[in-house]
Amino acid sequence: MKLESIKNKKHNLLNAALLAGAFLGASSAFADGDDARVTGYMASCDTLPLVNTLIGGPVNTSVCVDAPVALKKVKTVFNLDAQVVDGAGNPVGLRHMWMLGTALKARIDAGLLDPEAVSIIGIFHGTAISWAQNSNDPKVKGFIEKIFALKKQGVNLNLEVCGVTMLGKGLSNADLYASDNGVIHVNQGAIGRLIDLEQHGYAYIQEE
Repeated sequence: MKLESIKNKKHNLLNAALLAGAFLGASSAFADGDDARVTGYMASCDTLPLVNTLIGGPVNTSVCVDAPVALKKVKTVFNLDAQVVDGAGNPVGLRHMWMLGTALKARIDAGLLDPEAVSIIGIFHGTAISWAQNSNDPKVKGFIEKIFALKKQGVNLNLEVCGVTMLGKGLSNADLYASDNGVIHVNQGAIGRLIDLEQHGYAYIQEE
């Protein structure tokens, strides 16, 4: 076998390993303690796999990425206070919760992330209170069920609803959406809960 052919094979194997690492956020893609792992960029970008591939999207063959993401711990709260939907009518916040949970499940399944290091919470209040109800839109219900399914598979995702908003709307726990796969929890108040979670290190995400 020619030397050049051996070199090419080694390069291809290394590249494949890096692609898998970047796809799942593997910490091995960058050395611990290396500032470039967090704040810098790769010397040359590459068409790394993107999260959308995990949810049935196309394989990335054109977008060149130079900032891979490596997550060792995920604590995030989604503030779901408005009925923000995309062009197809999908609830944006719930969709992003599901996408993040799907990516983290792949990382957990690969042994790259401790399930105990994951906590993702979505909080319904404001006009989005209708999304938490039995009468919610079928697309909303579909994403709630996807989130419930991920939790049953070992990803720590939870949905909550503001008790204050419920009282103001004349709702009771019986009005909340639930299924055999999961339930929506009631908190004492969305604003206080958001403050509490942020003080405990949760990253705050607000969909506009």
